[in-house]
Amino acid sequence: MKIYLCSEGFRRIREVLQKHLPDDEVLECAPDKLTQQASDAEVLIPTLSPLGAAQLALPNLKLVQQFGAGLDAVDIAAATRNGVHVANVPAAGTGNAESVAELTILFMLALARQFPKAQESIRMGQLAGATGWTLKGRTAVIVGYGGIGREIAKRLLGFEMKVLAVSRSGPKTSAQEAEVPIQGHYPQEGLHQALGEADFVLLAPQLNDETRGLMGSKEFACLKPTSFVINVARGAVIDYDALLTALKDKKIAGAGLDVFWQEPIDPKDRLLQYNVIATPHIGGATDLSFTGIARKVAENIGRLKRGELLDNCVNSDLVG
Repeated sequence: MKIYLCSEGFRRIREVLQKHLPDDEVLECAPDKLTQQASDAEVLIPTLSPLGAAQLALPNLKLVQQFGAGLDAVDIAAATRNGVHVANVPAAGTGNAESVAELTILFMLALARQFPKAQESIRMGQLAGATGWTLKGRTAVIVGYGGIGREIAKRLLGFEMKVLAVSRSGPKTSAQEAEVPIQGHYPQEGLHQALGEADFVLLAPQLNDETRGLMGSKEFACLKPTSFVINVARGAVIDYDALLTALKDKKIAGAGLDVFWQEPIDPKDRLLQYNVIATPHIGGATDLSFTGIARKVAENIGRLKRGELLDNCVNSDLVG
């Protein structure tokens, strides 16, 4: 099959996919050239590129298979109209959730221990410097308690933190939830109450109509001025202007961002003038995650070839 990554520069993803799909061609194409150069595509892998009606009307296209979970940039309705399956790979069970959780901890430690200021002290030849926080005894509020949220919680309990979660449906009585004994789990209506307790707000929900702009001015107003906000979900989960105002007016102490409203972020973006630690959407970019996701992607493409039901197909009316 002809399988195209809808971006250039993801060499490692291409290599690991080709290893799992030795009988297929794994190619790449710039997103603005897909309709011209990838007209023979049978499978598209969006990565971080948007796929609209034009790309989803390619004559041989059978499947849009995300290399990961996020499908917010794929026009699923257009795919469905064209008879194209759309599937993803949930974060849990591939190493992706674990990888994103580890990056979240990095943000928390870097912000709490004022790592940028410590590096500046090194450059200035100064000893000691700013006093940092411990994570022990602090309260973390995880917003979006799916696979990534649970992996974050597992790690935070080891730091002796109080961990609260907020999710659309609230607590569930399952063995999976019981494995991670957090101190509180709120439904979505309890978000403001939970935010009032937060030293760290960790955003890990899927991006959809309910979560777009989830952290706005009202939510930032609930936070303590010593709180940190960390986003490892999608940029649009936070209202950009509300975050900028919160940083400018010192309504929060800082932010950790792995995702942005436009990617890559402009190095001159006003947010970066404040106490913001940023990484270029690398939460799931690890050896463990890439190998685990590639295996799942290859298995689904194998199902497509054999005419079998696809795993994690979001336009289920096409399955079969």
